[in-house]
Amino acid sequence: MAHNLIGIDHTVVAASDLEAARATYARLGFTLTPRGRHIGWATGNYCIMFQGNYIELLGIAEPGGFTAGLEEVLAAKGEGLHKIVLGADDAEKSRAALSQSGFNPTPVQSLKRELQLPEGTVLPAFALVHLPPEATPPISMFICQHLTPELLRQPAWLLHPNGATHLAGCVVVCDDPLSVEEAYEKLFGAGSAVRTDRMIAARVGNEHVLFVTPTDLATLFPDLDHDETRPTPYVAGMRLRVHNPEAAASYFKATNADHVRAIDGTVLVPAEAAHGVFLEFSSRV
Repeated sequence: MAHNLIGIDHTVVAASDLEAARATYARLGFTLTPRGRHIGWATGNYCIMFQGNYIELLGIAEPGGFTAGLEEVLAAKGEGLHKIVLGADDAEKSRAALSQSGFNPTPVQSLKRELQLPEGTVLPAFALVHLPPEATPPISMFICQHLTPELLRQPAWLLHPNGATHLAGCVVVCDDPLSVEEAYEKLFGAGSAVRTDRMIAARVGNEHVLFVTPTDLATLFPDLDHDETRPTPYVAGMRLRVHNPEAAASYFKATNADHVRAIDGTVLVPAEAAHGVFLEFSSRV
């Protein structure tokens, strides 16, 4: 893999009320980890774990403390998916390879968070590498290596009543998708960015980031109402793999969750029902 990048490690959904976000995603049929707290920061989270990656719901746990920009993001943009995090099998090797390619990454940063389990508190640990904005246009990404994966991949946390098994990709809306092609070819490796008309699908590992115009977003997902006044760029949706979309639809119907069935059989949860980001459940992504 180019630059020791192995895929999308996780996405970060910024929530103005973390407990409300937890309740929303639980109603949507996701199993969530216990609440975590970043050591030395004022942020807390809940995670939705899959075997290979996960979704992080992030909120402010202590007003007035260090939030790593979360408070400013919520004030300026509101709730939604504001970061895509790339996975690395070795953060230091990834940083060295990125430096050699001229990306100017930061030194490796250590991060731990407290996670309260019935048997006691554990400290999942991570190694992070940050990239300058021009490396991942037009949105913010950074790189993460899990140093204690066994603490977050507990079997009971990987089973979700809605049937989701994997975070397969994200949909990014921007004014000029073709302009990002060169950057992702450089970051993810030659041949990783595929052009289709005005769209770019950039693949990293088994996941992808799809860059589309606002017009193409409406064309690709006509069954959803899209906020045409929302400033670009932004991450509009997450694409989740399920073995059986029909079972996912049945779950949402039984729980009265807001959803629609697309003409191709996929199941869609609108952004307004998932704290600013739409969810697509499909067996084909």
